[in-house]
Amino acid sequence: MPITDHLNTLANRLWSLSPQGVKPADSSRIGLVAHRGAHGMGPRGLVLENTLEAFELCLQLGVWGAEMDIQLTCDGEPVVHHDAHCGRLFRRPDIVIAETRFADLRAAVPQIPHLDEVLQLNAGRMHLMLEVKQSWREHASLPQHITAWLKSLTPGDDYHLLSLVPDHLEGFRDIPKSAFVDVAEANTGSILQQNLALGHGAVAGSFALIGAGVLQRLREEGRQVGTGLVDNSRVLNREVHRGVDWVFTDHILTLHAPVKGSGSN
Repeated sequence: MPITDHLNTLANRLWSLSPQGVKPADSSRIGLVAHRGAHGMGPRGLVLENTLEAFELCLQLGVWGAEMDIQLTCDGEPVVHHDAHCGRLFRRPDIVIAETRFADLRAAVPQIPHLDEVLQLNAGRMHLMLEVKQSWREHASLPQHITAWLKSLTPGDDYHLLSLVPDHLEGFRDIPKSAFVDVAEANTGSILQQNLALGHGAVAGSFALIGAGVLQRLREEGRQVGTGLVDNSRVLNREVHRGVDWVFTDHILTLHAPVKGSGSN
C-alpha cells in the first residue's frame, strides 16, 4: 500500500499530528487487519510473517482479520508466502515457489504453510484478506486451485480477495466481485478507475494517498475502503474518524489492545 517503508514511516509521523488523531476513537468500529499476520517481536520472541505462528497469535490477541499472500507451487498447491522466492526470510533464493513442488518446498522450508493449514487453524474465527500474487492469465488453473479450498467459507463475510493488479481477480468467476479488493500503491487514481470499471467491491491503499475526495467518491459508488499501513494509535484514530472499513497494519502487536473484540466490515 505505501510506496516504501521509509515514506510510510514518514507519513505516519506527519499524519499523527492530525487533529483527528488526538481525539480518542472507538476503533472496534473498524476491522483491524494484521498485515501478513502478527509478526515481529511477540511474547515468545520473533514471529515471522505469513507463518502459522503469526496467524495463531492473531487469534490469541482477538484480532478482527489477517492479511496473507497466496502463491501456487508448480504442482498447483496454494501456499502462504509474500515473495516469489524464499530468499528474504529463509535465505533460500534458489527456491522459487512457482517452480517448486509442494512436497519439496515443505521439506526445504517447513515454515511456509499451505493455505488449508491456515484455514483449519482459523476455523472461521477471524476475517481473511487473501492477496493473490499471480495472474490467472499466466496460470490458468490458479483460480480453481485457490477457490477449491474456500468452498466452506462465504465471500465477503469470511474473506476477501486482494490484488495489486485488479485483473488478477477477474479469473475468479465463482466469487462475487463484491468480495474483490483492488490494492493501490502510488497509483491510486489508476486503481480507482479500474475498480469502478470492473465493479469490484472495495479499494485499499495508503492512508496518506486516499484523501477525502477519493474516500467520498468510493462511498458514493458503494465501495468499501481499507487503508494502511498504520503504525501508531493516532493515525488509527484518524482512520476510524474518517469512517474507513478496514485498517491494515504491520504493528498489530502494539495496536491490538484498543480493538479487542470484533470490528465490523
